[in-house]
Amino acid sequence: MKNISSGKKTAIIITMSIIGFLVILDTSIMNITLPKIQTAFNVSLNDLSWSINIYAILFASLLIPLGRLGDMFGRVKLLNIALLTFLIGSIVSGTSSNLTILLIGRTIQSIGAATMLPAAMLISLNIATKEERSKVVAILGVTQALGSAMGPAIGGIISQFFDWHWVFLINIPIVIILLMSTLSTLSMKNELTKSVKLDTIGTSLIVGTLLLMTSALVNGRDWGWTSFRTLGCGISSIVLFLLFIVCEVRTKDPIIPMNLFKNRDFVASIASILVAFITLASFIGILPTYLTKVTDVSQLKAAFLITPMSIALLISNPLSIALIGKIYNRILVGIGILASGAGIYMLSNLNVTNNWNQLYIIDIIIGFGIGFISGPALTVGIAELQGTELTAGQNVLNVMRNIGIIIGMAFFLSMLSGNITDAKHETYNYAVGQVNKIDLPHNSKTKIKNKLHDKLISGSNNNVNTSSKVESNTINDSKKNELINETYTKVVAQKQMALSMSLPPAAKAEIRQTVTNAVNKKVNKLNREIRHTTGHIKNHLHDKLTDSFLNLYAIEYPLVLASLIIVFIFKRMHA
Repeated sequence: MKNISSGKKTAIIITMSIIGFLVILDTSIMNITLPKIQTAFNVSLNDLSWSINIYAILFASLLIPLGRLGDMFGRVKLLNIALLTFLIGSIVSGTSSNLTILLIGRTIQSIGAATMLPAAMLISLNIATKEERSKVVAILGVTQALGSAMGPAIGGIISQFFDWHWVFLINIPIVIILLMSTLSTLSMKNELTKSVKLDTIGTSLIVGTLLLMTSALVNGRDWGWTSFRTLGCGISSIVLFLLFIVCEVRTKDPIIPMNLFKNRDFVASIASILVAFITLASFIGILPTYLTKVTDVSQLKAAFLITPMSIALLISNPLSIALIGKIYNRILVGIGILASGAGIYMLSNLNVTNNWNQLYIIDIIIGFGIGFISGPALTVGIAELQGTELTAGQNVLNVMRNIGIIIGMAFFLSMLSGNITDAKHETYNYAVGQVNKIDLPHNSKTKIKNKLHDKLISGSNNNVNTSSKVESNTINDSKKNELINETYTKVVAQKQMALSMSLPPAAKAEIRQTVTNAVNKKVNKLNREIRHTTGHIKNHLHDKLTDSFLNLYAIEYPLVLASLIIVFIFKRMHA
């Protein structure tokens, strides 16, 4: 396939790059639409997070074994079948009416994606000369990194102008165009095939490992981090992972050759990729929800507010790759980790009260940092690999990228869900105390407390529910008139009883005027108190919800900085 025209080669690489972009895009494109989908399906944030996790888990687990099917049946044939599978999964996801159907659609999508990506990458590498290989790897790496980074922005734009279903349905025309391109540029005739044994045991063990690990991370906050279920899932995932390693060492055709881990640069690249994509997951998984639900901006604006991160990543990723060989790998990755840690620290202290300038700066710093980690890691990690090890190494790095997304999404969404629940309970308790201070009848106070309970506690499924949802239950004109009439009737009746005679119209008119003035004065005072109290409750909820999000970054940034130790695993020499 290497003896093809440069124009056709360019068309193939562009097509394969778009396939890689699309596959990785679908790991993050629905993040910004989670609040809308949660409302539509009326499910908890934890349950809904499985629509992201199931795609990432199956994709990461099946990437290598399904990629081997290309050797058995032909990579071009397999790629076209995978595109059709991904298309079907997108249709099912985009037309889903409940969480179960959405999970089925995402499962089908992930199977197609896990087959598409390795086939596309190997086809690209196969048509490239030895001199072109590093350039092709860089192009594929940048486009895939952009797929992760730009997911929320693209999802925000789509959901703003269309329904949330279109974050999946948009795949339909794209996949059709890609199929037309592959059918016109790649031949399915006379493809070289060979007999390959699939490592079903190893695949089953790694899928089980990821499922149990994710279950512990997703549900740990609700179950309790030291509960039997959380510890059981965590320990079981470790046991399965150890069994996986034993299995891979002993089998003749492992899905992950253990010899790869003798290469220090490869090991360091794996650790670096995990740091980069856990950091990216915390950014794209949490910040869009904070912007739309706490700061009350539209999904479109939220998308544009985080777009500078994607632009910075687009620039820094190829820049860092270009610097390989000129600057020590340790320094390149170290700069990326320091920048990412600094950006996350600034995010933990984010204040957008006056303007968005601070967020734009954070976007650029984090995008720059992730680009300087992922660019060198994805390139240096496979620089010394050849043949089957090159293919396996490329696949392992892709797997680790998705495991980073899995860990980041699962852990941070779980923590966020618990934080939101705590924030709303704290606000409800605060609100009850504030309502008790208002000079209202007991029944009126009870009604207000019940409404607050419904909005903040009951049936919320951990929805964020912004402070704008807390309404002022002031006394309206209709209720005020009822109070005037009730009081007037009562006063007239008392006076007539005391005088044992009917009051003249003039006296009644005077009483009505006096009662009206008194009720108006009292109602105005009560309404001021209610609005004042409501304002305090709104501010309290806003502050608590803000803390729910930003405190997660306060936990994360020291961990990112601690990962600097990874740079010492890289060899001292240049790439």
